[in-house]
Amino acid sequence: MLVPESAFERAKLGSGQFFAVTRPPGAERTRHLVRATELARAHGFAVTWVGCRADAPAFWPWHAVLAGLGADASVLDGEPGQVVEPPSRAPASLVVEPSARTHASIVIESLAGTPASGVIEAAPESPASLVIEAPTDSPASLAVEAPAGTPASVVIDALAGTPALIVIDDVDLAGEDAARLTRFVARSVHALPVVIVVTSDAPFNETDRLVSLAAERDETVRLVERAHTALTEGRITEARDLLDQAARDGDPEAALGLPGMWVNKFRARADRALAIARLREALAAHPPEPLRTRLITRLAAEHAYDRRETEPVREALQQARSTGDPLALAEALSLAHHALWSPEHNALRLALADELVSVASAARLELLALSGLCRRTMDLFCLGDPHAERSQAELARRAAHHPGLLFFHAAMDVMRTIRAGRFAEAERKSLECLRIGLEVGDVDAETFHSTHLFAIHWLQGRGGELVDLAEQVTHSPTLPDLEFSFEAALALLALEAGQRDRARSALHRLTINGLSAVPLSSTWITCMFCVVHVAAALGEAEIAREAYRLLEPFADLPVVPATAIVCFGSTELLMGIAATTFGEPALATGHLERAVTTNIRLGNLPMTAYARATLAHLAGGERGRELFDVAIRDANAIGMTTRAAAWTRERDGLAGRIVIRKENVWWVVSHRGKEIRVEDLVGMRYLARLVADPGTEIAALELVGGEDSGNQPLLDPVARAAYLTRIRDLRAQLDDDPTPQVEDELEALLSHLERETGMGGRGRNFAGPAERARTAVRKAIRRAIDAIATTEQSTADALRDAVTTGYRCSYKPG
Repeated sequence: MLVPESAFERAKLGSGQFFAVTRPPGAERTRHLVRATELARAHGFAVTWVGCRADAPAFWPWHAVLAGLGADASVLDGEPGQVVEPPSRAPASLVVEPSARTHASIVIESLAGTPASGVIEAAPESPASLVIEAPTDSPASLAVEAPAGTPASVVIDALAGTPALIVIDDVDLAGEDAARLTRFVARSVHALPVVIVVTSDAPFNETDRLVSLAAERDETVRLVERAHTALTEGRITEARDLLDQAARDGDPEAALGLPGMWVNKFRARADRALAIARLREALAAHPPEPLRTRLITRLAAEHAYDRRETEPVREALQQARSTGDPLALAEALSLAHHALWSPEHNALRLALADELVSVASAARLELLALSGLCRRTMDLFCLGDPHAERSQAELARRAAHHPGLLFFHAAMDVMRTIRAGRFAEAERKSLECLRIGLEVGDVDAETFHSTHLFAIHWLQGRGGELVDLAEQVTHSPTLPDLEFSFEAALALLALEAGQRDRARSALHRLTINGLSAVPLSSTWITCMFCVVHVAAALGEAEIAREAYRLLEPFADLPVVPATAIVCFGSTELLMGIAATTFGEPALATGHLERAVTTNIRLGNLPMTAYARATLAHLAGGERGRELFDVAIRDANAIGMTTRAAAWTRERDGLAGRIVIRKENVWWVVSHRGKEIRVEDLVGMRYLARLVADPGTEIAALELVGGEDSGNQPLLDPVARAAYLTRIRDLRAQLDDDPTPQVEDELEALLSHLERETGMGGRGRNFAGPAERARTAVRKAIRRAIDAIATTEQSTADALRDAVTTGYRCSYKPG
């Protein structure tokens, strides 16, 4: 086929093509041209077919072309004028069918072996034909401009008005003015909604000069074209490198980076600063529309990701809508979606993803359409929508030949496998996901793999094995600046490893300015998952209370990051654990019951078992034993054997276990089916903390919420040495002259030194914070147990037997 159907599809998107044909006139050539006109009309194109002749007026055949398009051709009737020769940047797209010995065939053959030739392939119906294709997304910023009112500007304006097929026969017969004008149009065609075909049968003619325009295409344009091809085929690293090279050469479209794709893919600070600087430089050059809007949108999206300022990117999206350019709008939808990757925007992101799929599909922007489908799938998982799996199945089918998107599909598939409790299979799939991500060059490949491993091992009760890996990932240069979830994961895994001080240190680093200062991000909700668990284990009631308040707007959502690579069940679980920590058991019970129900609906088997066990721990008694029985059975069935064993020990201790909870101004103590109420004593708070975590030793200083600054001696070493020196001097004086004054002073010094000296002659200390805490906790707990004894002696006796106080305190029921 002389003119492929794809040429008309591209032209409708504003990226026209130029076809030059050198073969003798005849039935075959005419048949091809007629077929081209039929295709054009089928696509709704206007058609103009005109021939050149030697005796024609200046600028002929463009008079006839303008007339055929309904435009005013009178400007071409005056004196012939200078037609502006355009610069060599703009690409022309040519299909050349040369005769065997024409100069045109020699030019094409020479291009085929050079990097400047673009993609060369044989046309299906003619072994002699060769194709040089321009970029699919040739930028409008490269459009050639001519002074207003000139023949060139009039023709370009007319061609920009409506999709059209223009056939010009015998182009080599055109005069010099017409030839210049034709060359001008050839250079500008990439930014016009037209398909132009010129024919000639003479060797070394004007067609050859048109062919040579393709060889003059700017190297940066070819780099951008190759980058887009590499991106379409999933070679992200190669595409990024090509665009970086083109951007260094000053190409404004290359400054956009991967068109419409992920924001914040340059993680090194210097690389990111350079990318932002290039965007600003490209904008400062005042590029034409729609490139200007595309640059504004990318810059706004990058700033929105950095600063969490969403309004500029929304304004840029509206500006992209006003351009009427489908590529600009599709890119803006994609970038806005990524810049709004925090949980408060979940519903909005789904709407943007749906629109992106619609806009990109209609414009035949396949990669952006698939990206929209990928993001839509993530959004559905984030919302806990039951149609998420169906969307993921569609993504798997359509993205089979796009490794960059298959990487995200694979990551979500790992999440679903973990959710089903198939941990060994999930680890294998995570390794395969890592392989795909590394091959395509996705910057998040390793962090996705680490996240999968953390989730699998934590659910199995083996999270402590990965605490050092979590430390490494926390300091990885590939993490975004505002990424805090791995700091929180480090705290949680350190806690699992029994490293409470390390967990506390990580938690306090994260919350040093309060949880409200942790920015909402794509992983914020998983960050809160870790924070709540660590705060509960360490008795950080205020942190738990703040976490509860921040999580309230998202109570109906699952704990899923924006990329949907892990799922930790219902957010209700976190709110229940937080409420337990700050002493609201009734509130906690409601949240935990809803968490169990929601996790069943989500099909999250591990988190369903975990939520049941958490509820059992709070409920105690016969109900607690029943809940533990189900949780233990389900956990063993899916390989959560370590957690099942811990829950079994806790269940077996419920018969004689004491449970203490706060209700309004009273503490309620439950033991062996009886409940008593005790006034709000400080010691009851300490007891509640100890019995909530049986078998765990907790520092007395931690119970009172203080810090140990060390013991301070009553008498510092310098003063002690001075006392001893004076005593020796006084004793020497008494040997020589035993006066009453010397005896009195010596007696006073010896008495004072005796008071400041402990057993074995060691110096006594002031009571430091740890010592004061030990004493305060012991006294407070003794008073609380005595208060319990006034109502229920057996419970008080059980507490005296099981509670140990000292520098470290614990509750260890028999």
